[in-house]
Amino acid sequence: MTKTKYYNFNGFNAQTGEFDPNRYVIVDEQSGRYIDVGKGEGPDIENAINMAGKYIMPGLINAHIHIDSDVNHEFGKEKFGVDSDEEHVRAAIVAEHNMKKMLHHGVMVVRNVGTARMTDIEIARMQREGGIQGPMMVASGAAFSMTGGHGSNGGGIEVDGVDEVRKAVRQAMKGGAQVIKFMVTGGVSAGDFETPDQVQLNEDEVRAGVIEAHKKGIKVAAHAQGAEGIKIAVRAGVDSVEHAFHIDDESIELMKNKGTSVIPTMIAMKRIIDRPDEVPSWMIERAITHWEAHQKSIEKAAAAGVNIVMGTDSGTPFNGFGNESAVEMDMMVEFGHMTPQQVLKSATVNAAKMMGINDNYGAIEVGQYADFIVIRENPINNMKVLQQEQKQIFQHGHAVIR
Repeated sequence: MTKTKYYNFNGFNAQTGEFDPNRYVIVDEQSGRYIDVGKGEGPDIENAINMAGKYIMPGLINAHIHIDSDVNHEFGKEKFGVDSDEEHVRAAIVAEHNMKKMLHHGVMVVRNVGTARMTDIEIARMQREGGIQGPMMVASGAAFSMTGGHGSNGGGIEVDGVDEVRKAVRQAMKGGAQVIKFMVTGGVSAGDFETPDQVQLNEDEVRAGVIEAHKKGIKVAAHAQGAEGIKIAVRAGVDSVEHAFHIDDESIELMKNKGTSVIPTMIAMKRIIDRPDEVPSWMIERAITHWEAHQKSIEKAAAAGVNIVMGTDSGTPFNGFGNESAVEMDMMVEFGHMTPQQVLKSATVNAAKMMGINDNYGAIEVGQYADFIVIRENPINNMKVLQQEQKQIFQHGHAVIR
């Protein structure tokens, strides 16, 4: 058994969100897990590396991506879904490239919430088997929408009524879905025919899917942007609300009572706002209209104690798979007015708990996978340090070669 000790570093504390000085860990490189964690130099072993006061934190967890989307396509040709075998081949190759790119930027776990032809389920399987390099993925397969609803023209599954929802969710889980995604409201970029405030799936439809998923221990995510859609999703029992532009006091109370998490994906709308000459005018208008409310909603929810989890919605216009996770974290501080400690927890321990994987990921603890990032500066003082190329990345105790 090959063991390596890393010592003399400032280690992330998952309880406080701070960095504790003078820490050590011992990694079993065969299992890829921490076998000892503590303060001081720790026991003497042959392989020992002095980290010289650097900062070590768990690898990032990004809870909202669309792995097979090619954001390098010219706008208007870019889409989540595929309509032919040829496009499906391209989507699979793009997904493999995106997986590798995210790992190289320190993202160790991703939750994919919407793809076409179940591409992400097979990509996730290949990653677990060691067939491709990338983060561990929790995969949804295709998302569910009403007929003609948000995402229905991008490979989504159209469902109308409780019976159709129940059947489709059971079928998705049979096919390997590890999370279920519902499109409860309209959105920003789908088309000029819908808005984020539109409610699209009914509460009884979402609840039927939640019941089926929870029977098998599968989590449920809901795309919900307008206030009424958010409340429908939370009352129906979803585990997370994605985007959540308009969170009111009633929504916050519901979320706290039910333990619902929010994934803001602030970067998705900002990337559109920053490209006014490259997207349709209706999209810019829609993004700007909801941007200020979005910022206030996240600030309010975080201050009230709602569990906030980091996600980027990578795969949407101009929103790629490189350092976007680190950019999102910086934006959560700047625009969501969250503390750096809250943000660091949102991308590690909070995300792991929300996804039900906290036995293996999200903290530097004995028994967890040794997936970690080494940086020279405290991100609490400067969150932008996570965007720098100089950081070192380890997956299961092994250095990631970039």
